[in-house]
Amino acid sequence: MFTIRTIRAGELAALWDKTGAVSLVPGPRRVNLWAGQRLDLLKRHAAGPGQYLVIRFKDGRTEHVHGPASVWFHPVDHESIRVEQALSLDANEAIVVYADEGPGPGGGDRVTRRVVRGPSLFVPAANEWLHEFRWHGADPSDPRRKVPRALKFNKLRVIPDQMYFDVENVRTSDDALITVKLMLFFELADIDTMLDQTHDPVADFINDVSADVIDFAAGVSFEQFKEKTGALGELTTYRQLVSRAQRIGYRISKVVYRGYQATPKLQSMHDGAIEARTRLRLEAETEDQAQELADMKLAREAERSLRRREMEQAELEHKNRMQRLAHDEQLRRQRLEHEEASRKLQSDRERRVEAKRAANEIELHHLGETNRERLAFLQAMQGMQVDLTRYLVAQYQHPDRTIRIDAGDGANGVARVRPQLHLHEVAG
Repeated sequence: MFTIRTIRAGELAALWDKTGAVSLVPGPRRVNLWAGQRLDLLKRHAAGPGQYLVIRFKDGRTEHVHGPASVWFHPVDHESIRVEQALSLDANEAIVVYADEGPGPGGGDRVTRRVVRGPSLFVPAANEWLHEFRWHGADPSDPRRKVPRALKFNKLRVIPDQMYFDVENVRTSDDALITVKLMLFFELADIDTMLDQTHDPVADFINDVSADVIDFAAGVSFEQFKEKTGALGELTTYRQLVSRAQRIGYRISKVVYRGYQATPKLQSMHDGAIEARTRLRLEAETEDQAQELADMKLAREAERSLRRREMEQAELEHKNRMQRLAHDEQLRRQRLEHEEASRKLQSDRERRVEAKRAANEIELHHLGETNRERLAFLQAMQGMQVDLTRYLVAQYQHPDRTIRIDAGDGANGVARVRPQLHLHEVAG
């Protein structure tokens, strides 16, 4: 008897015979299975971009195949096949890769180490593995505290980073117990030096910064500590931290002081002192403000008085200026009126003179015409042999004025001196 099985396209099957031998049969195909034969469909494992296949062989070998790729599971050769994600690295990240190079000169396996920096997509070879870092990290129950091996990772950050840390149980010279809060800024400068010199840089930072802060506080009292907290923000205060960071391949760029926290009792006393100082300072500031307010009022009153006087002076000057302008305007109008009257009088005089001149010219013309006519008349009469003298005397028998002058001899026959006579006719 036999059984017919169908292998579809894209499938692969393992055909086992009764002796235990196996052969691979790809589809599409129909297979007749006789007694003692068995057909098993094989599983295909595929890795896409950013993935790789980890193939473990039954002889102990391991092979990594970078995707995109696919492999059929061989029941005779393969122990297991699994798909893994490739490790993506950003530009500010790096990993430490170890490789087993086989037997070394001393009899043991020779292992090499290399640093892979991003950006890249890393697929380890079959003989490679990554360094796993286990550093101090935040305590899940109390994030303010750092506990060993709490931070586990493979990627190193090669950019400037920061870390919060509180230095607890710091005692000043007068036995005041406080907690100093800090923030550390650092940068990984040399990965190989870090790998060779330390297994936990965070633990080194914690120990060294704690030693520096304790040394600083041990030499000052609590009041002096409060006055000198500015020094906790300077790198010169953290000599051990800076020196240790350089030895392990790090660079400390800055330490920021974030304040301190005292014990409840000391904090209560400190709060009371702060409250008293604050009250006194507020009272002093209130008194200063009152004095400043009084001074300001006095100054403002003086300013107002000065402005009032300036305004009064300006108003008086304006009034005087307006009076002067009015007086000047009045004088100007009077001068204009006088000039206008003078021009009018002069014009009238000129008109009268012109009229009189015109009348005189008319009268002279008329008199000339009359005289010419009379002369012509007299000439005509003379031409007619008329005695003009008798005619004129007869015409003027009654003169307007008679002037008589006697100039006879003196008494007793004595001759008199002939007088000299001057006649003046004054125009009426």
